Amino acid sequence: MMSIFNLERAIIHYQQTLTVLEQLAPSDLTTENILNILIARDHLQKTLTEIPFIPTTTLTTLDCLDDLLKKHQATITPIVAELRPKFNLDTKNWWWLLETPKIPSQWEKWDFLSNAASITFLTISLGLISEITSRFLSGGSDIFGGIVISVQSILTLLTAGGVLTQTGQEAGKRFLKNHQISEKYWQEIGAFLSLLIMLSLFGLRLSLPTLANQYVKWGDSDYKKGDLSSAEEDYKRALSLNPDDAEAHFNLGLIYEELQNFTSAKTEYVLAMQGGNITAINNLARLYILDKNYPSAVNLLLKAQQDQKNLDQETQYAISKNLGWARLKQEDFAGAETALLEAINFQKSANLQENIAAPHCLLAQVREAKKNKKEALREWEICNQEANTLNPDEDSWRIQAQKALTSQEQSK
Repeated sequence: MMSIFNLERAIIHYQQTLTVLEQLAPSDLTTENILNILIARDHLQKTLTEIPFIPTTTLTTLDCLDDLLKKHQATITPIVAELRPKFNLDTKNWWWLLETPKIPSQWEKWDFLSNAASITFLTISLGLISEITSRFLSGGSDIFGGIVISVQSILTLLTAGGVLTQTGQEAGKRFLKNHQISEKYWQEIGAFLSLLIMLSLFGLRLSLPTLANQYVKWGDSDYKKGDLSSAEEDYKRALSLNPDDAEAHFNLGLIYEELQNFTSAKTEYVLAMQGGNITAINNLARLYILDKNYPSAVNLLLKAQQDQKNLDQETQYAISKNLGWARLKQEDFAGAETALLEAINFQKSANLQENIAAPHCLLAQVREAKKNKKEALREWEICNQEANTLNPDEDSWRIQAQKALTSQEQSK
């Protein structure tokens, strides 16, 4: 009975100390008032532990009194925070651990949307990383590509870690607190950072053709140096970033042609031609001529001539020369002569100094076929004089020219 009596006294004392919360204004509450409340609650708690059976009515009363204390926690929390280190630092009792209640912010109702947006943006970002990385790696790894992949991956993974993992969230909270950024904006900041990462990756994805152009430039430099292996790698990397790069396809075709890989060269020329590279049409037609597929060569060259307004004179010269060559092989000597004379005119008007023997070598063969030996010999002389021995076609024609000129000398 004594224990029950002590409990009732403790509850009454606790209730009395709480009355100041209702009677006084928050600004009038003193440290002594709050300390009396806390000590009274400590005493009550100790008394509770000494009683084996507590009546339900007593527990109900205690619950109401505790609710009254919690009701005023916003007012007393700053004072409790000062008292706890002095009187009860290691306590685990909730009344010593009261915190200022969090006031709901208008921003909080958007937190679920911010989190959903963050996850959506990061998912898209990871997909972009996968695609961009596969493009860089499919063309063979290099330092430049490795740097691009590393930077974009690190930024995305850091942002994802900050949003999706417990450790990342804690680190992010510490950073935001240290920079005195209000907690109500944290979710929105995370969504904004995720959006920035996604947009930067979209920008990188859209800039792949520009990066491909840089690889093409490096390939051109290696090609001029005669380093065909490095040039081939550069063009392949360019195509892995931008499969529609007509210039890279064309230049790769040139390399394969030099390496006598005519099948691959044809494939690259076709792709370059589909990308709008007209010069590729001429080169593909030349390979068709070497394959004795003259109708296909003529068809391509005639189509190319229809777009002469977009052709420079050097390309027009090459197309007319190859058209004359194909017509010669078809034994269309009139058509061949017309095309070759046109090529010579383009050569003169453009003042070309390299690879100028070909139309004369071919025109000599046309004149021979037409039994015009005098004009044929004149063309053979030019052919023999201007032929480039490093060009397989011109070298073979040079040999024909020398035979024709020797035969003419002997007949004299």
